Amino acid sequence: HKIDGKYLQNYLDEFCYKLNRRYFGKGLFDRLVVAVTHQYWCKSV
Repeated sequence: HKIDGKYLQNYLDEFCYKLNRRYFGKGLFDRLVVAVTHQYWCKSV
């Protein structure tokens, strides 16, 4: 099995995404809602 240089960045992006997402589990949607509403609230103040 070989990774072509043409697709190397795609593989690295996917690896980083999965690595960063490993602890979110089922609470991902809730955390997203909190992050979006907090950002909106901070900009409006």
